[in-house]
Amino acid sequence: MDKFTSKHLGIFIVATTVVSLKTYPTVYTRNGMRESWIAMILASILILLYLIYIIKICKNHNNYNLYQIYCTALGKGLGKFFIVLFLFSLFITLIEAAAVEANAMHTNMLVETPVWYFLIFFIFPTLYTVKKGLVPIIIVTLIGIALVTISGINLAILTAKEKHIAYLLPIFEQGLTKGFLLCILQILGLYGSVTIVFPYLTEIKDNRKLLKYSALGLLFVIQMQLVSLTGLIQTFDIEIINEMVYPNLLQTQLVTYFRYLEAGELFVMLQVIGGWYLKYVITFYALLIILEDMGIRKKWVPYFITVVVGLCAYLTANNLFVLFRLLDYYTYFSLVSFVIIPVFIFTVFDAKKRRHKSCLLL
Repeated sequence: MDKFTSKHLGIFIVATTVVSLKTYPTVYTRNGMRESWIAMILASILILLYLIYIIKICKNHNNYNLYQIYCTALGKGLGKFFIVLFLFSLFITLIEAAAVEANAMHTNMLVETPVWYFLIFFIFPTLYTVKKGLVPIIIVTLIGIALVTISGINLAILTAKEKHIAYLLPIFEQGLTKGFLLCILQILGLYGSVTIVFPYLTEIKDNRKLLKYSALGLLFVIQMQLVSLTGLIQTFDIEIINEMVYPNLLQTQLVTYFRYLEAGELFVMLQVIGGWYLKYVITFYALLIILEDMGIRKKWVPYFITVVVGLCAYLTANNLFVLFRLLDYYTYFSLVSFVIIPVFIFTVFDAKKRRHKSCLLL
């Protein structure tokens, strides 16, 4: 437990990529409609190929340092610019995590409790975890993912009687639409959170099984997302889902057994709070790793980031309509910053390294 391994990276991939797609699916289902689950399959294939492609480039050239790769591919000046852009993307992701967690709890669970109250009891405990270092983050993530997985399995079982497979059909009733293509892009953008774990590659001492455990972690996420989305559509039908804010949280309200087990608040609260907590701390520490690679090691930096994130998250989460409008934009922002730009930079890096090796052979 005192060292970071490829297995831990697979768990980190699960922690960073599960929660966004599950918490606010209406952002992309309003475009994908009944075909959203097919869009999920296609986007899942693309993100798996993306992960394999990036890790193979790292392994082929034995370089896992994101900062070095960016500077090698684009030159020091342009490389630093895109690293700063990546840091900004991580910062925006911190705001997403804090804002959605606070707003979801305020909207669905404790309406009388203000958003700022949830934020205080979210950003400061996460800061404490991050300040303790990588080992506590590993421990918290392992425990958190185990509990979130158990709660997810329980909810899937408890809501089984409410699901109707007929709601998944018909598909492509209006043919291939623009909304379906946008849905694929939005899902791929939210899947792009897998890129958050790339700064952790330098922490792994033995990379021999890196590709195996990374792919297994992402495959675990993919099956969770498919089960969650198809289960959601089978429960409510897509037209009703698109009128909801956080449909997965409302799905638990249908649970009732033996007049004793009512709703599923315990399970869903664990998923929401636990899931966003893990994504936040992993993103925060990834940001600090890159800052350290850039030579920024000031002790006040984590506190400053926490305060700014808290203020931005409050302004974002305090209005539900503003939040979801921004989340819609965030899916495309994430697609560009976490998927398209890294693919371009890693491709350039790979080409430069291959050309350099060819010159040496000559």
